[in-house]
Amino acid sequence: MKLKIREATHADLPKIIELWKELMDFHSNLDSFYTRSQDGPSNFRKHLESLFESEDDALLVAEVSGKTIGYAKICISQYPPVFEMDKFGLISDVAVAKQYRRKGVGEALFNRSMDWFCEKGIERVELRVASVNPVAQGFWKKMGFRPYMTTMFKEK
Repeated sequence: MKLKIREATHADLPKIIELWKELMDFHSNLDSFYTRSQDGPSNFRKHLESLFESEDDALLVAEVSGKTIGYAKICISQYPPVFEMDKFGLISDVAVAKQYRRKGVGEALFNRSMDWFCEKGIERVELRVASVNPVAQGFWKKMGFRPYMTTMFKEK
């Protein structure tokens, strides 16, 4: 399998949105909180389109033989001005088509993301991983991430 990681173009958006829907549906089977809204895909597309205008955002795609099989959505974010470190990298999405998982695609997207952060002078990278998704937790631990804060919630 000859894998290529590159920056996305507008032409990649339909396939990225399909991969996002697959990711969301996978998570909604684990926890109904992740259920997509009816206009979720169109709103996600608008959000993705806005990324092309920003130097602090990147949208990467993984492809094999010209077919998009995965994507990563990453950005540079700001801490409140009370910390010595002011900026950090944020990996907000990594999705790989089901039939290509466990074949190094996620790791390749991660490695290219880390290269992008390094090029931007970013030394710390964070992400959020669903507590109901042990597979993703295992992947991110394998990539060297460790917990530093727990997000909690309460519903009425």
